[in-house]
Amino acid sequence: MIIPTLGFAVGRRPSSGTGRRRRLRARVLVGGVFAGMLVGVVPGLVGAVGAALAAPPQPLPPVTSADAKKQALLVDAEDIRLRSMFEKFGVLRAPAMVQTQGSLPTLLLPARPAPYTAEEVAAAGGMRREVDGATLVLTNIVVGPDARLVLDQRVGTLRLASSPTGFVGLTSWRGAIEINGNAQQPLNILGWDIKELRPDVNSVDGRAYIRTMGGELVVRNARASNLGFWSGRTSGVAWTGSKGEPSTGGAANSTFINNIWGAYISGSEGIQMINVKLENNDRAGLAIKRDAVSTLISGSTSTGNHGDGITIDRASGSRVMRSTISDNSGDGITLDGRGIGIVATATGVQINQIKGTVIEANTLTGNGRYGIRVLGGEDTVVRGNKVSKSQVGVVVKSGANGTQILDNTVGGVVDSAVQIGPDAKRTAITTNTLADGRMGIIAQDAATNIISRNKISGSTEFAVTVRGQADGTTVGSNMLAGRGWRAVDIRKATGITAAAVGNNDTSKWIPRLERPWYSIFERHPALFVWSFMVLLPILGWRTRRRWRKRAAEHPYPESELLVRRMTNVAASPAGPMDLVEATEVIAMPPRSGDLGRTPLVPGQAMHRTTTYRGAAAQEHRPAAQPRYSDQSWPAAASAAPPAPSGRQTSQDGPDGLFKGRDRNGARISQDDNPTMDGLRYLRDHAGRYPNDPFGQFADGNDGDFRRDGLPDASSFQEDSRSWNGHSPEDHPYRNEPDDDTTTTGGDEDVSVVKLDAVGPRAMISYNGRGRDRYSRRDPS
Repeated sequence: MIIPTLGFAVGRRPSSGTGRRRRLRARVLVGGVFAGMLVGVVPGLVGAVGAALAAPPQPLPPVTSADAKKQALLVDAEDIRLRSMFEKFGVLRAPAMVQTQGSLPTLLLPARPAPYTAEEVAAAGGMRREVDGATLVLTNIVVGPDARLVLDQRVGTLRLASSPTGFVGLTSWRGAIEINGNAQQPLNILGWDIKELRPDVNSVDGRAYIRTMGGELVVRNARASNLGFWSGRTSGVAWTGSKGEPSTGGAANSTFINNIWGAYISGSEGIQMINVKLENNDRAGLAIKRDAVSTLISGSTSTGNHGDGITIDRASGSRVMRSTISDNSGDGITLDGRGIGIVATATGVQINQIKGTVIEANTLTGNGRYGIRVLGGEDTVVRGNKVSKSQVGVVVKSGANGTQILDNTVGGVVDSAVQIGPDAKRTAITTNTLADGRMGIIAQDAATNIISRNKISGSTEFAVTVRGQADGTTVGSNMLAGRGWRAVDIRKATGITAAAVGNNDTSKWIPRLERPWYSIFERHPALFVWSFMVLLPILGWRTRRRWRKRAAEHPYPESELLVRRMTNVAASPAGPMDLVEATEVIAMPPRSGDLGRTPLVPGQAMHRTTTYRGAAAQEHRPAAQPRYSDQSWPAAASAAPPAPSGRQTSQDGPDGLFKGRDRNGARISQDDNPTMDGLRYLRDHAGRYPNDPFGQFADGNDGDFRRDGLPDASSFQEDSRSWNGHSPEDHPYRNEPDDDTTTTGGDEDVSVVKLDAVGPRAMISYNGRGRDRYSRRDPS
């Protein structure tokens, strides 16, 4: 009989063997995840840390419209205040204090032969000495025409007052301001928040600044910081003027730090910036703007600014030489030479572009976008510069005409070393040493270019590529090395033929095969990590789905195989619920205590229970069998014993060992009992126990169990003694009791054999006491 134990398979713990395998797979999967994270994330973190240490600062976020409007109004108010002061100088003969609405008072210094000093300004109420030795400027100061103000080391630290109620403007109109420190102790000039008693870091409500308007401003051995707001003329330290009245002067051995622009030059002539440091300013380090003529920047350093290192915008004749420009968020040097006026000529109209800019012998490294960018302009010379660690080394485009790129060294770039166009013409690229990047030189929609005598190496796509309109372009006498698609590529160019490409040394160029689909991973290594992260949940879902579909594996396949061989029972159809456990009760041959009882099946008087779980329970589903009454069967030999209907397969079993009769007298085969493993068990052990009374039964001699009579009690007792008389060495179950084994004494004991196929080990044990084998109840 099969006694099923039903339950739901969802949520149950898997068997130990399956659980171990699943845990192993889970560990492998988790290990793969962490390995992928280590492979992809750790190098990314290392690169991010390295980039954070070496990368330029990011541009500052844009100013809100309300703050922009507020600062613009402050600039307009400053312009109005200054223009109102100019007319007063015509009648002044001595310093005068003028009250102005909406700002601090203004001290006017009119012309005189001797320069003004800090002590005279303090006497006029323009500044005062602080306890710590610093000098605090309390009012606006305007140095008039032909007047000069000299501030030297005797002022200590020069603090320009700044607060929400007003700020100081130290300015000159056609006059001169001279600031002199010394090399050992530079003169420190800073915007000072008089409310917080610290350097002013808020530029929204206006901040102190220094400016000359058509006059002279000289700064030597000074450090100017925390100055300026909004526009160029109020941006910190500014030289401003016009074509008729240009500003002059310059700075030497000085530092401009934490200003809006480090230094601002416009409408000037002959300004010189020698050995100047421009650091950590909100916009460009140095801005040379409109109408600045013949500006010289030499030996200077511009680093860590939130804009370009140096910006030259519509300023002609500028020279940037022997300077170091590094780690700025924008370009290293930007030259915008596009004209703002139109000149009529015999052939039509012509844009008046800026001419004669020279960028020479500079070191540009680690800038956020381009090393040198030339937009427009005529006859610009880019010569002898060293450019590295930027997106593009040198860019020439937007109407640039007659640009010369000579003797430069470019390396460590991402995209290309030199880019010409679009809209550039008559560009000469000669005697340069270019390394790394996808392309050495790219010319896009640029006509009449000369690409000659360059050394190009390390390119990964093209050494030289020409695209678009390229009339009059020649490519020759270059040394091209690298590994890419082509050394010189003119397939997408028009106006150039193969005759214009010649005498190039490509002996060290290694052509690549056509680009496969996976080459995208070479250009974007991070795709490895992202692809793994995308596929990970898909693989997990797929694996989990497969595990759910699979039946639980038996933890002890040897035991399951043993049970199948002994029982040889076909699997029953699955019901609406999954069988978690099924117990099979098997009739066994009688023992000495079976006298006077009729077995359920002729030849059997004991029971053996087999418990199946998991997949085995599915294969050994319970068959429909009658429920026997609780009354005992008569002991008479003529009484017909009830027998289970079993599974009717065939009249002759596969073994042909046993042919008995059912309760109606019909002959049956041993296959009618679905679990005749007890017979096989006794048969297999017949050789081991030759004196066993069950040996006859195992050999098929079962006459004693038929209707013609039962053996007497004496024979059973003798057989029982013979069975129990074996030596301990021959007993198969010696010293193997466990928690499932119960051994009791007495003549009425009945042994029930239980085969545990899913426990810690496959085992057979004798247990139970006084249990009625026929009624399935304990006797009273």
